[in-house]
Amino acid sequence: MTPLKTIRLYGKLGTRFGRIHRLAVASAAEAVRALCMTRPGFERELMTSRDRGVDYAVFLGKKNISQEELADPAGKDDIRIAPVLQGASKGGIFQIILGAALMVFAMWAQGSFTSLGSLSEALKAKSWIGVTAMMGMSMMMGGVLQLLSPQMKGLSTRDNVENGASYAFNGAVNTTAQGNPVPVGYGRMIVGSAVISAGIYAMDQK
Repeated sequence: MTPLKTIRLYGKLGTRFGRIHRLAVASAAEAVRALCMTRPGFERELMTSRDRGVDYAVFLGKKNISQEELADPAGKDDIRIAPVLQGASKGGIFQIILGAALMVFAMWAQGSFTSLGSLSEALKAKSWIGVTAMMGMSMMMGGVLQLLSPQMKGLSTRDNVENGASYAFNGAVNTTAQGNPVPVGYGRMIVGSAVISAGIYAMDQK
């Protein structure tokens, strides 16, 4: 008999259909099918959300899985389904959630998390509490930036075969991609290049 597994829904899905469900399923795909059968309107919500610019990120525990991995066994991990904006980086959602959790923990360690004043005190603390709060704030901001400036799929390519992944050394990799942020470097560093603009021109040679 398949053991019961916890499925957690976030955002509008959780508000409308319930945030926590216990179902006898073995994979994320089975969980979605079971929810479509047992929760009226769930399938329609999934089918029509794309028209509103909403996709869904699926997690097994802390791992964000792809569409090809939906049928993989979930093991003992909870199945989490969260709505995200179309084109957004799915990793940004996890960064925001983890950053918020770190900030709440820092506020709790400070003694209270009932007001914005306690958040300010946690950020100003000159101890590990302040470091944790700042780390959480940074992760939340980084997650938001990932959602606002997603990398377009299909355009992220390496410039040649020689720049493939190396398991012996960490070398600089030149990238050609659209939608990436452009870093500003200071000082002396060894980095790969990021091609911002490129063009091809035809010329007659005499």
